[in-house]
Amino acid sequence: MNSYILLTTACVYFILALYYYNRPNLLMLWLSYLPTLLHEFGHALACQLTGGKVSDIVIVTRQSERRATSRNGYVISHTTTPWNRFATFIAGYLSPPSFLMIGVFCVIHEWTLWFWLLMGLVFTYYLLKTSRKLFPLFVLILLFGGCYFYFQYPDLVSLELISNGFIYILLGILLADTILCSYTITLIYFQGNKSWDGAMLSSLTKLPVLVYYLLFISFHFLSCWFVIKLLIGNFN
Repeated sequence: MNSYILLTTACVYFILALYYYNRPNLLMLWLSYLPTLLHEFGHALACQLTGGKVSDIVIVTRQSERRATSRNGYVISHTTTPWNRFATFIAGYLSPPSFLMIGVFCVIHEWTLWFWLLMGLVFTYYLLKTSRKLFPLFVLILLFGGCYFYFQYPDLVSLELISNGFIYILLGILLADTILCSYTITLIYFQGNKSWDGAMLSSLTKLPVLVYYLLFISFHFLSCWFVIKLLIGNFN
């Protein structure tokens, strides 16, 4: 595993994200596309699996829309029961760190094809649910086209290098975004924001917002610790 590419990508993304923090920027909107998608995917899949309905998944890629909505992405869903709402709210912040751990685990064990197939399933679900189908369709063509060439030409070194390079970049972005997400959660918690997922969960369950803040922060810390532990083992 090329840990240097992953960590370099994470550092570059982290610096750019802090520099453009709370300032809509087209570059950051696109660089954060995958973490945003996985967050909204978590909401949508949990909603549907627990009895709700998902009408649309939107990932914001225009600065004007970002300014108008103050969101990088959102899901239009219809929940039916308290359990359905609970699962929908809690899944968002847990999803990107989970994919980060899965991705690093797959790379360490040389199961990169399974990671790409997992991404293919995510984008397939996204394509079926979103009203903006052009980009996910393009990504799916690349993903499944790459898998096809992998099976047809398993000894093609250049294809493997490109595949591994993209995985390191994506995982680096997810690692940095997980750290930044913890920073963002901390800010909105201490600001007393009433519209974030933790506040919505608190209103639903009557538990203090602190419970959900600590839950999300702990899970993010756990995922980063898991990744760093594997990377240190790889360096050794």
